Amino acid sequence: MNHAQLRVWPALTGPTISPELYGHQMEMVGRSVYDGIWAGRSSGNANEDGLRLDVLALFKHLRVPLLKWPGDHFSDYYHWADGVGTGGNRPHRVNVPWQQIEPNTFGTHEFAGLCEKLACRPWVNGNGLTGSLDEMLSWIEYGTFGGDTQRTAERCHHGSPEPFDFPLWGMSRSTDWNLEGLSAMNPDIEVLVPLDETWNSARTYPVRGAHSKGMGIAGVSVSHYFRLGSGAAFGKAGYHQTWTALQTFERKLKRLIADLYRHYGERSPSIALGSWGVWHDEADAENGLEQPNTLRDALLAASVYHLLNQHAGHVAKAAMAQAVNALQCLAKTEGPAMFLTPTYHVLDMMRGHRGARLLTHRLESPHQLLDVGGDGIKGRMSTLQVCASRQGKRLCITAVNRSFTESVPLQVEIREGDIAALSGRLLHADSASAENSFETPKRVSPERIELTADGNTFHDTLPPHSLAAYSIMLGQG
Repeated sequence: MNHAQLRVWPALTGPTISPELYGHQMEMVGRSVYDGIWAGRSSGNANEDGLRLDVLALFKHLRVPLLKWPGDHFSDYYHWADGVGTGGNRPHRVNVPWQQIEPNTFGTHEFAGLCEKLACRPWVNGNGLTGSLDEMLSWIEYGTFGGDTQRTAERCHHGSPEPFDFPLWGMSRSTDWNLEGLSAMNPDIEVLVPLDETWNSARTYPVRGAHSKGMGIAGVSVSHYFRLGSGAAFGKAGYHQTWTALQTFERKLKRLIADLYRHYGERSPSIALGSWGVWHDEADAENGLEQPNTLRDALLAASVYHLLNQHAGHVAKAAMAQAVNALQCLAKTEGPAMFLTPTYHVLDMMRGHRGARLLTHRLESPHQLLDVGGDGIKGRMSTLQVCASRQGKRLCITAVNRSFTESVPLQVEIREGDIAALSGRLLHADSASAENSFETPKRVSPERIELTADGNTFHDTLPPHSLAAYSIMLGQG
């Protein structure tokens, strides 16, 4: 078949899609924070309490639900006490993994202030390599304890008499610490237990008892980066490699879900995808992990979100890396200028899924073989990938056409319901390697789709390498 048909049942709802699947990580690397989010209070760039106004505006527009800081690799060497106190008294340290100087001008208080302005949930990641359980406990005490102790007195002296709203704590890597002590320090916090790079769920056994007792274990955290070679110089084989990498990720996620169920049964801890995104060959420590951000990357992000939504009953949180300038970022800055990446537009177009109920659907789509070079054919995939959700009478349907060259006509049928209002947007460009820049900031940006409903049905044609988002208001009855 060369066309696709999608049937959606609004009355058949599944789990709620957690808004926190659409979070972001802020690693202290390159210009991700400094010159990215943090301009500094004396900067010539427009700022509010040192935070760039343009970046704040885009975060607020997306209603970013979750921010993770200070990252993963950086956290291995970060000692929180270096980042508190008056700015002039904070020591400069070597940022070991990223080979730069860390001035510590953006620390615990600045992160708390950012999250407060955004009304988003903070995720604080502790040092599991060169730190200690005692250091982690002291950070939790400093940040969240309301009693009268030396640590809380220091926090008050540094300008924050009230405890910070830091409900979620993780670690940079697996440790042998007694994690029950973290929630014992503050029973109101939730702790995420990191798994190693193999996602070996057996690592959760040390906290199995704590989880079964409901002692603040929020779930397990894992990371996954898509290594796809060059970020801009790719052809059809490189484009197809994207989707074979997605299939590998999907198998890995399903295996972890099954393993956790085998260990814990119905009380399986939820999964947090603690850091994820594309990491291209161009990104290294020397350039601060800066890389091309193309339409291909954005479509991969949309497909990952579809998978996370599909497993909303098991996956509760995710943090794409990084928020600004580095890796799969939302925006790039230079001095006072800023432009949005194609990935930003994916997050904007998919906002309708956040907090919505997943809907039962059936997709009949063309399939294609994935030719990634070398020994030839590597697999087969559905050309279209979709997600459907509902909040009240409003439906959100998103569809990715993953074909490199072919358009796909699509018929959408809403079963047992009429369409009262319909609108759509399309993210597309002439090439999958298209990206935005300071010179052409809108080369890859969404456009409105003209759509007409016929009762409970509408038609559209998705061009190759594109994302369509449909907003549907159901009629009465």
